[in-house]
Amino acid sequence: MLLRLLEILSGARRRLVRLRRIFLRKVIPPKILVVRNDGLGDFILTLPIISALREQIPHARIHVLAARSLHSMAAFLPEIDGWVTDPGCLLKRHRRGKSAMQLSTEYTNLVREVSAHRFDLAIFCYAERRSAALAKDAGIPYRLGPLRRSFFGKFNLWYYIPRRKTGQSEFQLNLKILRSLRLGNTFRSPRTALPALSEKIETGRYMVMHPYKRSGTALVWPIENFQALARHYSAAKRKVVVIGDRDDAEVLRAYFGAIPQVKIQTELNLVQTAALLRGAEHFFGNSSGPLHLAALVGTPHTGFYPQNKTAAPRRWRTLPNERTPRLSEHLLTTDFPVDCVICRLSKCEYYPCTAHIDMQAAIRSVAAWQRAKPAGRRPRLVAVKLRRPARKRKKA
Repeated sequence: MLLRLLEILSGARRRLVRLRRIFLRKVIPPKILVVRNDGLGDFILTLPIISALREQIPHARIHVLAARSLHSMAAFLPEIDGWVTDPGCLLKRHRRGKSAMQLSTEYTNLVREVSAHRFDLAIFCYAERRSAALAKDAGIPYRLGPLRRSFFGKFNLWYYIPRRKTGQSEFQLNLKILRSLRLGNTFRSPRTALPALSEKIETGRYMVMHPYKRSGTALVWPIENFQALARHYSAAKRKVVVIGDRDDAEVLRAYFGAIPQVKIQTELNLVQTAALLRGAEHFFGNSSGPLHLAALVGTPHTGFYPQNKTAAPRRWRTLPNERTPRLSEHLLTTDFPVDCVICRLSKCEYYPCTAHIDMQAAIRSVAAWQRAKPAGRRPRLVAVKLRRPARKRKKA
C-alpha cells in the first residue's frame, strides 16, 4: 500500500510509461546498468536478471557495475555487453583502510565513467548509500531500487521485496525485481562460453574441493572434515584438486599437502578456476563464490550450509539446471529442533551446526547427481512483446 501511494505521489507511474517507450527504441537501443558490486556468489545469483532482460529486450545494451576482482568473468559471460568496475569506493567493507582523498578521487572518476555511458536505467539488486548516490550523481534518469532503505529517495522507481524471512531463494527474489518494470520474471539459465586456454590446468578425471573460507559470512563445514573426505577419495585412487586464494596456501598445505593424489592450486584466476571446475567430475565446497561458480558452469556439486534461515540452502541455493537433484541431496545442512532466523553462534546448544553434517552424506550426494537424469529440455522464456500506449484521439 505504501509503495502504491509513493508511486502516485512521486509520478513513478508516469516515469514507468516513458521508460517502456525507451525499451521499444531500435535506432538508439536502451542502455541498462545492473548494479551488484559485492561478492562472487551474489553476482552469479544476479545473472538470471540479465538473461531475462536479454530475452525480453534483445536489442538493449546491458552493462553491469561489479567489483573490480570480477572483471575477468567478462571472458565467459557473453550476455553482458559491458562492465563498469567498482575500485572499492562504494561499499562499507571495501572502503576500510583507505584515505578520504583516495575514496574521493575514486568516486569522482567512477561518476565520470558512468555518466559517459549515458545509461537510461539503473537496476539495483543490492544497494548502499554511496552506490545509490553514484547513479543519481551520474545523471541516470531512471533508477530502480529497494524501498526498504533509508536512502530510498535516491531512487525514482522502487520495489518492495522482504528477503530475510522469505522461503524463496536469492535468484528468485532478484528476478522479482523485474515485476516493477512490468517485465516477466521467468528463470532462464545464464549462458556461459569459456574460452580455450593455452594450457590445460588439469587432465584426466578429478574432483575439486574449496575447503577454506575466510570471509565469515556463514558457518562452514570444518576443514578437518574436508581433510577426511580427501583421504577417503585418495584411498580410492581418485585425484583431488584443492583450490583457494594465495593467502590460503600455507593452511591448505598443512592440511592436504601430505595426502596422496591431492594437488593444491592457489594461483588461479576466475577464468582458470571456471575452466578447472567445468572439467571436474564433482565439486565440494562451503556456501561461497566457488560453489556458485561450479553451478554456473554446470558441474555437479555438493555444498555445506548452516541451518539458520538467512544462510540456509533454500535461501542461498545454487542456480539449477536440468540435471540438478533434490535440494536436500546436494546442498547439505542439519535438521536440529531449533527455529533460528539469524545464527546465535555460541549461544546455541548445537553450535556449530555445520560440524554435524556427516561425511557419508557428502559421499551420497555424488551418487545422487549420477542418478539424476535430464528431464528433457526446459521451455525457454518467451519474449514479451511491448506495446506502445494507445494515443488519445483528438475530438473533431
